[in-house]
Amino acid sequence: MNIKRLTLVVTLIFSSFLVAAKANVYLYVLPFDNLKADPTIDWISSSLTDMVRGSFLNQNSILIKNEQDLEKVMNDRSLMLKQPRGSRNLLFIGKYFRKLEQVHASIQIIDLSTWNELNSESLTSLYTDMPGLNKNLSIATKKLIEPYLPKGQELNKMVMPKYIAPKPIKRDHIVSMNSNKISKSLEKEFTALEKTMDILVGLQEQNTDSKIDVTTFKGNEWAMDFTPEEKVDENPELVPNTLLLNTVLEQLIENPYDIEISRPKFIYLKDNDDFMTVQLNVIYSLKDQIMKEMLSGLPYNNLVQEGSLTTFYFSRESFNLSDEIINKIKQGEYRTTPVIRFFNGDDIPLVVIVDTPEEDLHNRESEKVLYLSEQQFTPLIEFTAGGWSLQVSMEAVEINAKYEFTLPMFDVKSLRNVSLKFIKENELKPFLDVVL
Repeated sequence: MNIKRLTLVVTLIFSSFLVAAKANVYLYVLPFDNLKADPTIDWISSSLTDMVRGSFLNQNSILIKNEQDLEKVMNDRSLMLKQPRGSRNLLFIGKYFRKLEQVHASIQIIDLSTWNELNSESLTSLYTDMPGLNKNLSIATKKLIEPYLPKGQELNKMVMPKYIAPKPIKRDHIVSMNSNKISKSLEKEFTALEKTMDILVGLQEQNTDSKIDVTTFKGNEWAMDFTPEEKVDENPELVPNTLLLNTVLEQLIENPYDIEISRPKFIYLKDNDDFMTVQLNVIYSLKDQIMKEMLSGLPYNNLVQEGSLTTFYFSRESFNLSDEIINKIKQGEYRTTPVIRFFNGDDIPLVVIVDTPEEDLHNRESEKVLYLSEQQFTPLIEFTAGGWSLQVSMEAVEINAKYEFTLPMFDVKSLRNVSLKFIKENELKPFLDVVL
């Protein structure tokens, strides 16, 4: 009778633990779908997906699952029966597309047990304000998930690490350790003896720099001779990262911009029929592909976003930063100035526009062409290089520049071509000396 009562008590206690066990929400997060298959905004998908997953990293009531986990559950529904009682399996689906300067995103929560949509939300943000979109997405996602959490469980609860019992350290026996030391010492002595014998018989020339990079003990101090010309060898494990970084940096230094030139507008002067005003609109922006490669392909050490400004930090821990790249940046070879030229049918420049803040170039004049200096363009990329790290700052905005000048009607009718060329700052003056 006592055994039956004891069994009943144990069963009741065990059952109470099962009932009291905290149920979990299994959240299957799929990559955001680029609705219009626009390759220029593919990089947004990983950014939004990472934001959703990161919103629940420190919450013990939510378990984040991926596509592979979803496939396993769909192929074997019995896996859900092995989950704690009361658990929910929710599917998170996100979609987005770009329309003009805005990014539209939508998210929805689906119950995997019934395939019914539980909730949905829509978001809109400027394309240049991805941090704002990520923040709103995190808030909206938590709002959608919270109603389906078990009662009494709160978001942002600290997750304690799983305890792992320490493993005993295996120590070698003192006799074995001494034997190894003696063996290594004997090997060194025999090696030195062989070198000495080779020198004596003329088989090997004595190396006069044999003490370089070797620690020696003399009297009561240790010393080492070294050569300052020797450099630390590059880490071969970082070669793939370094090649990718060099490729991206070369693109950033040589040609980082997307340029859109509108067809010139020709405006008649009301008071003078012999002259005409020419207007040229130019849009400057950074290449989306470069930003995508920086975000998805390069293992940056830190990323800081302030509005439309994004700063990437790269260190020698992840890359072999070559002296060639560092010197290019320190010498300012990446700094360029846009120069616009209008040509006639004989490929002779008639108008030259330089967009620069340099005062010396604003004061220049020319008898060969109509020379204009503007200050509408602002560099959208900046590099900072040091001995240990490299920083790349990029401004994700568009610069809408409008250039305007007046020419005689005869010259206007002869215009056939306009070109925009970025010229390095250290090459700009020699270039203008020839053109002007």
